[in-house]
Amino acid sequence: MCFVHSGSAHGGGLLQQASLGAAAATAFSSLAAGGEVVGGMDVAGSGTPDVVAGPGGARVVDGYGQVLHTRWNRDLPPVAVVRPGEVIQLLCRDALDIGEAARTLTPEASMTVDLGRVHPLTGPVEVEGAEPGDILEVEVLDVAPLVDFGYVVIGPALGLFGSLRPDLLAPITQFTEASQISDPNPGPVPGAIPEDQPYNSGSPFVQLFTFDRGQNTGFATFVGADTGRQARIPIAPFMGIHGVAPMRKGMYRTFPPNVSGGMGGNADIRQFTKGSRIQLPVYAPGAKFSAGDGHMAQGDGEVCVTAIETLMAVTLRFGVIKNSVIASPRAIVPAADPTQLAMPAEMLAHGYYHTTGIGPDLMENAKNAVRDMVDWLVVDQQLSLHEAYALCSVAGDLKISETVDLPNWVVSMTLPRGIFAA
Repeated sequence: MCFVHSGSAHGGGLLQQASLGAAAATAFSSLAAGGEVVGGMDVAGSGTPDVVAGPGGARVVDGYGQVLHTRWNRDLPPVAVVRPGEVIQLLCRDALDIGEAARTLTPEASMTVDLGRVHPLTGPVEVEGAEPGDILEVEVLDVAPLVDFGYVVIGPALGLFGSLRPDLLAPITQFTEASQISDPNPGPVPGAIPEDQPYNSGSPFVQLFTFDRGQNTGFATFVGADTGRQARIPIAPFMGIHGVAPMRKGMYRTFPPNVSGGMGGNADIRQFTKGSRIQLPVYAPGAKFSAGDGHMAQGDGEVCVTAIETLMAVTLRFGVIKNSVIASPRAIVPAADPTQLAMPAEMLAHGYYHTTGIGPDLMENAKNAVRDMVDWLVVDQQLSLHEAYALCSVAGDLKISETVDLPNWVVSMTLPRGIFAA
């Protein structure tokens, strides 16, 4: 989930509490009815962490029961310490930090969400032996949801269009720089939403998706909040945020990514699914890794500002590559298009919708490709504008098709037609 906004941590302070092992099970038991948790987080489809030396057996970092931190800060103490090769599981809150409230969240209420609480992170985890000038390798062993629902929120001032009004992005572009260092004052930054534009014009929207707790293959169910139109969304769970302690001192928002060196952040790379090996430069002793922002499904671009947001358990193994320097995160991933792997032959047989934006400005090209896709979905599938926009964010992929024909570059969007098949 990506936001362009600046604010403070909830209540004006940075929360640094941590709870491990049995406390994680206690916290989780209040979330998932009927799901007994013993030792590690026994999430069906997610797996239980290996037992490692130390009290409590399996290692679990509970970022669900309480917020551990919401800003990058190299001076945060670690909540857990692991050796290279050890396995640890992180329990993560959803990106907006609203949890169960998302089930009944109304579009109007979505306008009152405290954006200062966006992106609660689980960590930091210290990896023994990691030093500045090394590479931290993060192997993703499993990702699975802690609940049976996810949500998309469309906000009038956020996303590629600001609720289909691209001119509304202009007033908040100033915060792309200001957000790099957190505003020390509580509350929203003045001017983030123009006073003379109620809700920044446009209407907010909330869409729920359902799946099974612990499910990490198959589909999420979409029933359009406006029209009732149904679709099956192929899932490929991943964490939108992976990162390490920043190069410089200070508190930094999770967005934009790489705010202080190439340390990661809210990159929303949907290819970072189970089986990925992510490499991050180390800037602080122990690397101090954190993760958050769980997504059940997302298209390349995440155009409406949210993917299918949910609470997630991610199981990881760390390694350290000594005396190697990289400028920005990189990875070995199992698939360039992970959701295509989730679609059966009969769904693939329907092919894809494909739209283009062509011109000298890649961003404007992207907007035009999405505009055409929204229009096509509304006409061909009888969706509402908001429903179509939400599906573009969770199942549509933006791609730069070519950059060789000066002065007009080509951006494309594809969306699988089979998601609407009965």
